[in-house]
Amino acid sequence: MGNFFVVISPDEAQSKSEELFRVGLKQARRIKSQAPKSIVDVTYARAASFARRNGTGGKLVTDAATGCWLLAAGSWFHTDGYGSGDESRLLQRIIETSVARAAQGLEGFFVLVFCDARSREVFIVTDLMGSRHCFIRAMGDCIAVSTSSLLLAALGGAKPDPLGCEEFLRTGVIYDDRTLFREVKKLAPATVYRFAEGRLTDAVCYWRMSDLDPAAFDGERAASSLGERLILAAQRIARVYRRPVCDLTGGYDSRSVVAAFLSAGVEFETTVAGREADSDVVISKGLSSLIGAPNRHFEPDGEISAADLEQAMLLTDGECDLIQYARVQSLHSELSSEFDVSVNGSYGEIARGYWWELLFPKIGKREQVDCRRLAAKRYAADPCSPDLFPPGAGLDLVEHLAIVIGRLNRRLGGWPNTAQMDHAYLIMRMQRWQGRIASSTDQIWPCLSPFMFRSALELALQTTVRTRKRSRLVRSLITMLHPLLAAYPLEYGYPAAPLTLKSLPRFTPAAWRYAGKAWSRANQRWLNRPAVSAAAEPERLWLWSDEKVQATLDPANMLLNRLIDQSRLRAFLDSSQQRRFAYDQQWRRVLAAEMTLRFHKDCVSGS
Repeated sequence: MGNFFVVISPDEAQSKSEELFRVGLKQARRIKSQAPKSIVDVTYARAASFARRNGTGGKLVTDAATGCWLLAAGSWFHTDGYGSGDESRLLQRIIETSVARAAQGLEGFFVLVFCDARSREVFIVTDLMGSRHCFIRAMGDCIAVSTSSLLLAALGGAKPDPLGCEEFLRTGVIYDDRTLFREVKKLAPATVYRFAEGRLTDAVCYWRMSDLDPAAFDGERAASSLGERLILAAQRIARVYRRPVCDLTGGYDSRSVVAAFLSAGVEFETTVAGREADSDVVISKGLSSLIGAPNRHFEPDGEISAADLEQAMLLTDGECDLIQYARVQSLHSELSSEFDVSVNGSYGEIARGYWWELLFPKIGKREQVDCRRLAAKRYAADPCSPDLFPPGAGLDLVEHLAIVIGRLNRRLGGWPNTAQMDHAYLIMRMQRWQGRIASSTDQIWPCLSPFMFRSALELALQTTVRTRKRSRLVRSLITMLHPLLAAYPLEYGYPAAPLTLKSLPRFTPAAWRYAGKAWSRANQRWLNRPAVSAAAEPERLWLWSDEKVQATLDPANMLLNRLIDQSRLRAFLDSSQQRRFAYDQQWRRVLAAEMTLRFHKDCVSGS
């Protein structure tokens, strides 16, 4: 399902609840450009669900005997073999057992809302990583919940969150439970929330990484077990969505997914985006030809307009690079007219020991990860304009993010530093950045990754360091599932198969790759300046010629003036109109944040 909006209230707040629900439905039509597909209205819980843009989802099911009801956003799968589209069966299981027990059997990318009419309680269940975003806002005696943070802000009275906005402007991601708006908070991962009499009474985490064994699987057993779980995930996806299309690029993760789908005997097509000469495109077409799968190639469209950006903003709540997502939206809108689900390799990075190179030479040691180094190298790595955020003034971003990382990993004391790295990556990167993109795309049509299934993710997290280092686990996995796919070169020129004496000559390109990366890093460090794109015409300059963009980024009238000094904004924006400008990513974020704040203001003033 694309979106939902729920108002929970005590009996004595009925008039307020009715008004909130009315305003919410009005704003939903404005933001999502559609009427609700299903509505349920009882004194203590009012709910509306909305279909995706391709018409799927949005079903709200009710049990006639008890009056209990259930709605689900995203794509969920139960270990008993059923999944999205069979909400009536899941509802019966919850009624017969409990929400907590049902949650233990769920996998995928979802958020559920269950109303127990017998006890007049409402439960919300988030997926393992909280990737299907859901938000909450307290409004007097009532609580509003929605899959859209912008919708909750548009109920009125919301103010920009200074910390959330600064995180977004400086990193492109918002952390912890923050959003662009102070009053709107994101729900946590793997949690069952319980509401009674209009208030939150309990929040129970049903999954923690600290309960796993970081050395439960090793060697070939780990690879074969992961392969079995990915094949099972592919079969479950195919039972719910008959016509899948799989992303296929030049790396490991999408190739692993395609190998699992082939082993599962599932019919599918492949897709790739990029220029004809891009390595991802060349390899995708080569792999598709090798396995006999049709390949859909999407070239980047022409110029992005202000109207395209607004459509992207409505899907993403403004918490994203709108220029990038406008292209994603165009691609998925076209694919959704022919296929049932988009399958990608997200979360496959965990099986490859992603970012572990930062731990060298102590990879896998049972010691605390260096939170400041991790924050500086990965989460606060983008260059920030001194016009907006002068060095030494305001928030120390590295220290702030180091504290966030340390707090997230507090239960993993004594664990390998690689596990701490994985956990931070899952919660900070995959939940908030990848989850934002996936949650936006799910409003167009279903999208998910077999690697995010609980069974597959837990196995990857419980595989030894030595097996995951240097992508050994996924190399062995691809080789076991499909040797020809493993032998086909990656984007760097060497095969996806494990390194052996026999295959050593084919890995020569790896030496050149790492030498090139080292030279690039050294050059950047010695020059001490951010790289400047050599593109002939940056998209930023296209957009500066648009009158709507010019009006939005007029420093004298910008809403960001409340958070950033107007003179700083003016200096930044004046510089951004030059071709050579080192802070393009930050300019995109300024545009996204300002568009979102303005749209929110217009929604509230027009309600």
